[in-house]
Amino acid sequence: MNGSETLSLVARLGPGRTVQRMRLRRWLVSVLLVVGGFIMLLPELWVLVNSFEPSSMQFSLPPVWFTSHLTLASYRQLFSLIPFLMQLGNSVAVTVAVVVGSSVVSVLAAYAFARLQFWGRDILFVALLSGLMLPIQIAAIPEFIEVKYLGLLNSQLSLIFPALIQVFGIFLLREHFKTIPAELEEAARLEGAGELQILRLVVVPLSWPAIYATAIITAQYIWNDFFWPNLYITSPSRMVAPLGLVTLQNAYQSGPVGAIFAGLSILVIPVAVFFVFVQRQLMEGLGFAGISR
Repeated sequence: MNGSETLSLVARLGPGRTVQRMRLRRWLVSVLLVVGGFIMLLPELWVLVNSFEPSSMQFSLPPVWFTSHLTLASYRQLFSLIPFLMQLGNSVAVTVAVVVGSSVVSVLAAYAFARLQFWGRDILFVALLSGLMLPIQIAAIPEFIEVKYLGLLNSQLSLIFPALIQVFGIFLLREHFKTIPAELEEAARLEGAGELQILRLVVVPLSWPAIYATAIITAQYIWNDFFWPNLYITSPSRMVAPLGLVTLQNAYQSGPVGAIFAGLSILVIPVAVFFVFVQRQLMEGLGFAGISR
C-alpha cells in the first residue's frame, strides 16, 4: 500500500478504523505464520516424541503424541551401539574449526575482491562463483585425490581444510564490503595504515552483522553435512554424528529405529535452539549485505 492509498483509506474510514484494520491484518498474518511454523516443526516434534516412547509405540497409527510411558531406552541403545558421544565431539570440533577458519579466509578474500585492484580480479571472481552453480559431486573425485595425496584420509583435517573456502561467504562479504564508504579507508591510509590495518580497524568493525550471518550459514551446513564425511572418513571413532547415524542404520538394516530417532533429536534440537538465539544476527547480516550502493 503506497502513500496515496493510505491517505485515501484514512479519509474514508477515519484514523481509528484504519489503525484497527491494520492491527487486525498484522494479527491475522502473525497467526498464519505461527500455524505454518508449527506445521513445519511437526516432523521434528514427532521424531523427538518417538525417541522417548517404547518401541511398541514408535510406529503406531495414528501417532501417539502424548503418553505416560516415557523411557530413555532409545538413548541408552544409541550410546551403547556406536561411540555417538565421541562423534558429537567430532562434529563440534569440525564445525568450530571450519567456521573460524572459513570466516578468516572469507574476510580476506572478500576484501581483496571488493577493494584491491589486480589483474584478472573479475575473471577470478566469476570463476569462483561458478562453483556455486555446479553440483558438489563434480568436485568429489579431484578433491578426494588431493586429500589422499596429502595424507589426510580418515582424519578430521580432511573435513576442515577443503571447507575453509566458502564461496557463498566470500560473495556475501564482498557485496557488503562494497557498501562501506571508501572515504573511511582513504582517511585511514592518510594516517599511514596498511591494507591489513584498514581491514582490521575499519572494515571488520563495520561488518560484524554480515560476518555473523556467513558464520551461521556455514555452521549449519557443516553440522548437517554427510556427503564429504562419507567420502573421507571410515573409522567410527573419527566419524561425525550424521555419518555415525547413517552407518548405524546401514549396519542394522532398517534399524534400530529408536536409537536413530534419539540421535536425530540430539542433532536437531541444539540447532533449532541455536537458531532461535541467532536469528536476529542472521537477518541483520543478510540485510546489511543486501544494501545497495
